[in-house]
Amino acid sequence: MGITKELYDQLNTICLEYDDRIKKIQERLNEIGWDKKSIVIKKINGNKYYYEQWREGKNIKSVNIGKVSPGAIAEQEKIIIERNELLEDYEKLIRLRDALRVQLVELKIEIMKEETSLEEYSFEVFWKDEISARVSVKGKRVHVSRYIIHPIRQIFYSDSITRNQLNEILRLRCFDEGRPDKKEKLKAMGLTEYRPIDIVRKTHGVSYNDYLWIRFPGEKITAKDVLVRDEYVQLRNG
Repeated sequence: MGITKELYDQLNTICLEYDDRIKKIQERLNEIGWDKKSIVIKKINGNKYYYEQWREGKNIKSVNIGKVSPGAIAEQEKIIIERNELLEDYEKLIRLRDALRVQLVELKIEIMKEETSLEEYSFEVFWKDEISARVSVKGKRVHVSRYIIHPIRQIFYSDSITRNQLNEILRLRCFDEGRPDKKEKLKAMGLTEYRPIDIVRKTHGVSYNDYLWIRFPGEKITAKDVLVRDEYVQLRNG
């Protein structure tokens, strides 16, 4: 594990702890109320009364909570103190958590750069059972040997592209990263994070929209083993 990954994991743990503390504060504030309140004394008909007051927009709201007497409002005072402390902690934790999230995004980008720069791999792209392209990823560049030049039967527009460009091309062969069930889908594939190359290794980049698919070294498979268009499903089940 690299230093960047270790730092990411440490900060992510802290971020999760902040999330948990924020959630607990939210739950308590939902119980006792979020409005900052104060207690004032009003004299009415010669008698003194405690009033709890707070602001709602431009208006000041108040409610009578009883006659003035020693300790009569002790419970309300405790709640006011607790609420003020919780609101202060809540705002502080939100700031710290949001700042950490920015750092985590930056670290994630660095981790992806490190992992991508170290990993070398190759694969072949097929249209049905006809080879469309062979791809070799080494160093900073990606070399593509295109055997079909056709708008539908191939996915590459050049013989030489960058790793980032390849990543975006592979991303188009994956499910949408913004799906609400992303974590569940990744878990079902045995993955813990969304990386197009890892997903494509599991799915072979197949789509209901075309007959393109990807084979990695050592895989003894054909179109009927992976494609999901109707006629290929029938061949598999045939």
